[in-house]
Amino acid sequence: MKQRKRSVLLFTVLACVLALSACGSNGGNGKSGNGVEGDSGNAGSGKQIRLNVSTNVVGEQAKVLQEITERFMEENPDIKVDFSAPGKEYENMMKVKMASSDMPDVFATHGWAKQRYGEFLEDLSGEAWAAQINEAIRPSVADESGKVYVLPMDQDKSGPTYNVDILNEYGIEVPSTYEELLAACEIIKTKSGGKVIPIHIGGADAWPLGQFFDFFATPLLVSAENNEGEALLNGTFDWNKFDVLPQMLKDLQDKGYLNKDVLTSKYSDSAKAFAEGKAAFTVIGPYFIEEAQKINPELKGGLMPIPSIVPGDTPTFAGGEKTTWGVWNKSKNIEAAKKYVAYFAKPENITLVAKSNQLPPGLNGVDIDAGQLTEYYEKYKDTRVLPYFDRVYLPNGMWDVMCKNGQDLLSGGITAREYSENMKKEFERLTVAN
Repeated sequence: MKQRKRSVLLFTVLACVLALSACGSNGGNGKSGNGVEGDSGNAGSGKQIRLNVSTNVVGEQAKVLQEITERFMEENPDIKVDFSAPGKEYENMMKVKMASSDMPDVFATHGWAKQRYGEFLEDLSGEAWAAQINEAIRPSVADESGKVYVLPMDQDKSGPTYNVDILNEYGIEVPSTYEELLAACEIIKTKSGGKVIPIHIGGADAWPLGQFFDFFATPLLVSAENNEGEALLNGTFDWNKFDVLPQMLKDLQDKGYLNKDVLTSKYSDSAKAFAEGKAAFTVIGPYFIEEAQKINPELKGGLMPIPSIVPGDTPTFAGGEKTTWGVWNKSKNIEAAKKYVAYFAKPENITLVAKSNQLPPGLNGVDIDAGQLTEYYEKYKDTRVLPYFDRVYLPNGMWDVMCKNGQDLLSGGITAREYSENMKKEFERLTVAN
């Protein structure tokens, strides 16, 4: 009997030890794991998950994303979001993070979801919102296998913008060819006595010059029936043919169609001149109009397709992804990250983001609320939308080359031929490097 009592006692003690050991091994949450803060397995355990979120957008657009993020945290107190919008440093920062395989949990892909960031992104095709992706943007954010790389909150449909009142004042029809654009510039320059700048570019910021090349490379080299697209992709392109593009920009300067301070003025100066009726056209997309309307709420801004260059061709828009969220596929917080992205997919949040850029939404079932620009998206709904030139035909790193050489060109440091030579050299170097 004593032996039986000792056995029962030993069994009871052993059971207690095992129970305590099990409790210690799972942090008290009923799951295996170490209870470290940030582990997605801790949802509901009382520990706060931290998400690192980073975007390339700036200004009012970044403010909208941050406000939605604040509401998300209010509704999900167990998730803390460290929101970052580093601006012009974003791309370089992401290159470093890709090299070290240390990505934010959620990040913006700024036009490169598939080509640059594809291997780092979780497949989101299983998310409820994935079935709502608009067909026009789907090729940019999903592949043939069905993988969905990012949530597209809006869809880019970009071309030059113009001051409606100025064109009306001088009786100018919206140009559909580059020759018509030049003719419009001459009328504005002459009839205004130089008081209205035909095309304003904030070249001190460099990127608006890159935008000129990115816009007009497509009608020069890609959109016409007989084009150089395949040659650019297979490396057989004759870079002498590129000379036309930098020469076009230099001619705008030489003819007095650009602002005289093109190399010292900034993006904000373009918005100011546009808002005050001192500039007719810009080579910046539709979001620029909202910036100018902060200065002059009465401004009537218009959006136009990129004029054709090759005879027989038709105008096009540059497009693809604009504002996106993707989830790093090695994040320790994948489920929380998906929850954050899904919050932005709510119709009311999609509307806010798309409206901030004055662009069509990226998901179906959400009405366009782009202010004055809504009529232009409807007017040009059948106009072709082609991907931004650099995203398809240039290797990673060429954007900075286009921008810097644009500055050198307008300063007289290089010729159009030298611009193209520099492009060829960097194209070949970066193709190998990438």
